[in-house]
Amino acid sequence: MIEVKTEKETERIETILDKDLNRVNEDLAIMEKHSADLDAVEEEIQESMVKRDREYKDSCLHSIPKPIKHIR
Repeated sequence: MIEVKTEKETERIETILDKDLNRVNEDLAIMEKHSADLDAVEEEIQESMVKRDREYKDSCLHSIPKPIKHIR
């Protein structure tokens, strides 16, 4: 059975969607305004992730004999 939405329900849904869309647009405007800072922070995070990965692999894999190292 098909539900028929009343005009009030449709308006309520549209206002909710409009609020969400406005919030997303505001967030995008802020991100565009501070794009250089965001890029710098993202680069720092990626570098720290690579460093942590390298440190983990060094600590866990260097003491293991080579055949086991390549099986993982």
